[in-house]
Amino acid sequence: MHQQGVQLWGGPKWARQKRFAHPLVNLVDFSPNEKFVTTWSNKAIQWEEGMPSLSVEEDGKNAIIWDIATGKPLRSFADIDQPGPAVDEAGNPVKRKIQWPFFKWSADDKYVARLTPGQSISVYELPRMNLLDKTSIKIEGVVDFEWAPSTPQRDSVKTYEQLFCYWTPEIGSNPAKVGLMSIPSKEIVRTRNLFNVTDAKLHWQSQAAYVCVKVDRHSKSKKSLATNLEIFRVKEKGVPVEVVDSIKDTVINFAWEPKGDRFVLITTAEVLVATAVPPKTSVSFFCPEKIKGVGVGNFKHIRTLEKKNSNAIYWSPKGRFVVVASVHSQQSFDMDFWDLDFEGEKSESDKDLTANLQLMATAEHYGVTDIDWDPTGRYVATSASVWKHPSENGYHLYDFKGTQLREEPMEKFKQWLWRPRPATLLSKDEQKHIRKNLREFSKVFDEEDQYELDTANIAIVEHRRRLLDEWLAWRASEEERLREDRLDMGLPEDPEEESAARRQDDGAEDAVVEETIEEVMEESEEIVS
Repeated sequence: MHQQGVQLWGGPKWARQKRFAHPLVNLVDFSPNEKFVTTWSNKAIQWEEGMPSLSVEEDGKNAIIWDIATGKPLRSFADIDQPGPAVDEAGNPVKRKIQWPFFKWSADDKYVARLTPGQSISVYELPRMNLLDKTSIKIEGVVDFEWAPSTPQRDSVKTYEQLFCYWTPEIGSNPAKVGLMSIPSKEIVRTRNLFNVTDAKLHWQSQAAYVCVKVDRHSKSKKSLATNLEIFRVKEKGVPVEVVDSIKDTVINFAWEPKGDRFVLITTAEVLVATAVPPKTSVSFFCPEKIKGVGVGNFKHIRTLEKKNSNAIYWSPKGRFVVVASVHSQQSFDMDFWDLDFEGEKSESDKDLTANLQLMATAEHYGVTDIDWDPTGRYVATSASVWKHPSENGYHLYDFKGTQLREEPMEKFKQWLWRPRPATLLSKDEQKHIRKNLREFSKVFDEEDQYELDTANIAIVEHRRRLLDEWLAWRASEEERLREDRLDMGLPEDPEEESAARRQDDGAEDAVVEETIEEVMEESEEIVS
């Protein structure tokens, strides 16, 4: 990113691929399939003649959506004025937090949508960037929306669609509302009315099988808060909604298991304020119960751990394993490594659940600010970034069980990023076949490993034999040289023959010499009276 815009680098020779000329750009956001990119600047474009790629249409605009393949702008947009006063009571400009990204993408890059708070959602078709049906979707009071992270597969729906979920607050006597809308038909496929709502957050499961709406409700006196979970079962007929209302405290973090149907949440009974001492929290695990036949049972509580300081949840990208940790804290740095499919004995109370929860390890990393799983789900990197605090920066490496593999203090350490893992080239059927016959494949790999080991051993033996042969050849050559030297000097070839001949000439015979040695071992004196 530069003052002149964004440059995209890549390829086998790491060369510049494309240039997106957006002056004074601040932020960029790529679409899920990396076909398009959004660039944004807090300063509106002031178009001048000769600007590369831009036209007079971009004058006064803040955001541009680009086609990555061609490097050309598709459409530009000005910022939407946020509701609320522009200055505070003292007359100073109000600094407003921006909600990035402004444009949210559908899972397949065919649509991008933008929220006008309290009024509407505008959906654009890509790559033409024309407004869907030439009109925005009017939703009074709309606060937020989220696209399904993958193309949904609803029961009995055979036509193509993308879904997004939105929510609206209570307006007058009208209740708050959560809705699911199908695109491109704009059909509302499910709604849910909610009461006494303070806030709501939308959490899609990675395969769009569920969307959980975390609803913070206030009491009639508005002095206390509690949280309900409204879980929309998107793939089931009629999109039924399951309510988890057993949570008495406020949920401060929620996370679905990737490609799974279990989730972890963190709650607190204390009011969240910016203090050095973190609030006491509770960590709860949920999973479906077992049912007969095909389908997913109702969500049941597995276990709750109380009096913790945890505030963050990090699932393995492959599911099953999860790290629950305290990050950005000055007092607590615990990291708990959990297994939800522990292969040991299952307690009697969990027999009917689709999980077997086990704590594998607990670790500490002073000042930890970030936790990152590698794409395979086998390793975890924890780091303390100088961007968050200046002391004891560096990183730790763990395996999925919580065993520490490396500890590396590093001055001014900033960020850790794993190399992305490319998508598999195998189809789902091929992956199922491999999992089903994993032992047979393992035998093949074990044989190949043994062959490699044997080959390495053979190479060592051959190397030693070669050294021995070289030494024997050198010894033979030296013996031959000595033999030739003795012949030149008129001496017998064999030194032993020379010694025998010399003894015979001297008339010397072998003699046996006997020698007796007496040694006093002990001496004593005795006086006899």
